Amino acid sequence: MRRRGEFQRVFDAGRRAHGRYLTIVFAAVDVPRPRLGIVASRKLGGAVVRNRAKRLIREAFRTSASAIPDVDLIVIPKGGAVGLPAAELKRDYETILKRLHASK
Repeated sequence: MRRRGEFQRVFDAGRRAHGRYLTIVFAAVDVPRPRLGIVASRKLGGAVVRNRAKRLIREAFRTSASAIPDVDLIVIPKGGAVGLPAAELKRDYETILKRLHASK
């Protein structure tokens, strides 16, 4: 997702699921594939820190995209996500997704 309107629709109509290092906002969509949006504010850190967090989130999304239903996901990294190993961040991401599947 890239446009402000797409993000706003998910924030307005979506549901939130919180993890230890990430918050995921999700909403159903008519597009036949899942889409990802990432919101990494400056509270997280400098540009290098924010970009690393976004890269790790995109990798977690890419490697588990087949397990995700057709929804729009907005992932918001929390301050604790800074400096985490990729495996730990991915584990938190997958745990939240499992909770989302169980709550449907």
